Amino acid sequence: MFSIRVSCLVRVAKYVASRSLTLKSPKPPTEYPRGKTEEPSILSNKTAPSLLVLMGSMDWLTTIVGILYFGAVEGNPVLAGLAQTNLPVFTAIKLGTAFFVGFLFYQAEKTLNRTEDKKSKNFVRMRYLLIGAYLASLIFLVVAVVNNISAVASGVT
Repeated sequence: MFSIRVSCLVRVAKYVASRSLTLKSPKPPTEYPRGKTEEPSILSNKTAPSLLVLMGSMDWLTTIVGILYFGAVEGNPVLAGLAQTNLPVFTAIKLGTAFFVGFLFYQAEKTLNRTEDKKSKNFVRMRYLLIGAYLASLIFLVVAVVNNISAVASGVT
């Protein structure tokens, strides 16, 4: 890393002050804070948790359509009775859970990126654990949505 020192005299009213400015070369990309590098992460932006919220919302929507129009039954035994008796509460629980899970993944990524030593083994392990949990949640929701769509499609025919 190199630096250039620039000095100049500044005359302000009756006083003369000497000002200096040191110009340094920019930091390499690895020294920048997370989010300012060109290396995108699977969870570094807000779109990844938003994808979980979208899939959770699609799960809710396909479940509601199946229940209301095709006589389908909720597959979750805890929510099955509630889906048949009280749809507004079922909706609040289902969508609230989707938003909460998306928020948790967003906060977990944000907290993990505050770690100063991003090359430590613990950081790497936690990063892989977070990505694995995110992908498992996403795959689970995609399977639920596809299952709901196939149940609705089989009810149509």
